[in-house]
Amino acid sequence: MSRHQHLVEMDKLPKTVNLSNNCSKHQCLPFDYFCVYHDVICCKGCLPKNHSACKTITSIDIASKNSKQSQSFVDSQEQSRYILEALEKLINNRKENYSRLEEEEKNILKEIATIKENANSRFESSKDTLLKQLSELKGKYEAGIKRQEKDLGDLVTSTKGVKEELAFVKDNGSDQQAFVSIHSSKPVLDEMEYKVKQLIESFEDVCLVFVENISKGKNTDIGSIEMKETPLSFSFIPYKQRQAQVPVTGRRQITSFSHLYDIDMKKEKLGGVTGITISDNNTLIFCDLNTRKIYFCDEYDIYQSSTRSPYEPWDVAAIPGTNMAVISGRKNPYIQFLDIGRRMITKKVKLDQSGSGGIAVTKDNIYITIKHKIQVLDVNGKLKRIISLNQEQNINWYISVCPNGNICYSNENAVHCITSDGCPMFSYASSDIRYARNTITDDVGNIYVLDYYSRNIHKLSSTGTLVDNIFNDRLSGPLVFCFSKDLSKLYIANGFGTKISVFTTS
Repeated sequence: MSRHQHLVEMDKLPKTVNLSNNCSKHQCLPFDYFCVYHDVICCKGCLPKNHSACKTITSIDIASKNSKQSQSFVDSQEQSRYILEALEKLINNRKENYSRLEEEEKNILKEIATIKENANSRFESSKDTLLKQLSELKGKYEAGIKRQEKDLGDLVTSTKGVKEELAFVKDNGSDQQAFVSIHSSKPVLDEMEYKVKQLIESFEDVCLVFVENISKGKNTDIGSIEMKETPLSFSFIPYKQRQAQVPVTGRRQITSFSHLYDIDMKKEKLGGVTGITISDNNTLIFCDLNTRKIYFCDEYDIYQSSTRSPYEPWDVAAIPGTNMAVISGRKNPYIQFLDIGRRMITKKVKLDQSGSGGIAVTKDNIYITIKHKIQVLDVNGKLKRIISLNQEQNINWYISVCPNGNICYSNENAVHCITSDGCPMFSYASSDIRYARNTITDDVGNIYVLDYYSRNIHKLSSTGTLVDNIFNDRLSGPLVFCFSKDLSKLYIANGFGTKISVFTTS
């Protein structure tokens, strides 16, 4: 067995695995090329016929590099999982509808029996007609639901086959095989999504209803059975491929940063900036613990104005989708709401404990750190719940919320990550982390940790694995940092918080 071969146990093989590297149109020719323009893999036979005018033809060896770790491979796996979840919900819906028909039949039979007890013999013929009608209607729609369940089952089998093949390739295949699998499975998964959408549009929830004849005349009819049909109340939005495999665009991969300038504060003296954020309209906001001021810069990093806080401000976070920000304190039991447009504090909300420390926000929640707990408030400052931490570590100063909803917080020489319910996800500690300050994330979920003593920025994956250590000799006593909205710039409270340094990312 050569070093390029890989043994796999038979029981780990999916039921259907298509790892053929040959073109389906030109069986004897392998996939050697990838057309970026058409986003398809192709062989030598495909080039003159379909891609003669294409200028973006690349080797499949280059295009498929790192495919198993690519977003497109993850998207293909997620798409199959997404379809299976939808199919499972549809199957449960059909089963529930089937069970409901059974229960409704029982209830109607009880109603008929009750009426029968109060009726005389002249209703017998009407009852027989009614029972026949009930049986026919129920049988008709039961058969239809059974057919629908079979169609759903066939789709489940097909989708599981694709999912198992992708999992097999991820665990045992090469990057090239992963690349081929992505593009081979894409039209199959898209077709399955289309079929799921068609089924949903054709499904109806069916109800059997007995309508009693309340006429007091000599009409011998007991009543009638009505069938009510309503469209299926099931939402299914097809999973969208979020990016092409080659080339990668739209998301910045940050590997370094270079100093541009320090913001000119126009004779304002900073004493110790401990909190920094940026609003939806690119207003840079930072607070100074020692001067008790909140400062504002425009989208061009030009200092505009400041406002004074009645308390020592520690951290500040802009609320997405609004023109408001929230400020926490180190020693006082309040959070303050800041109107960014009017540059003024509009209200304060008292917390259960003093010394709130770090603050983070989403469009729905405000997160405040208090020792071994995290208080979750709504965007008006009303307490919703408290997250008690399982880790023994005390939260140092800062907290952040990741794109996936997980919560990160620092503890001097370590960074911890928990779910929104408080379940531990990971802890990252390193000899290079000597005094972790705040953490921020990029648009793909990477976590950046600012270290005060080492002057490093540690880049972690969303699962807590070290990706890179980014060092810059222009850092000195960095206290806190944040990205610009487009991630093109990095703002750092540098020089022990006495200046705001602006770096460009690359």
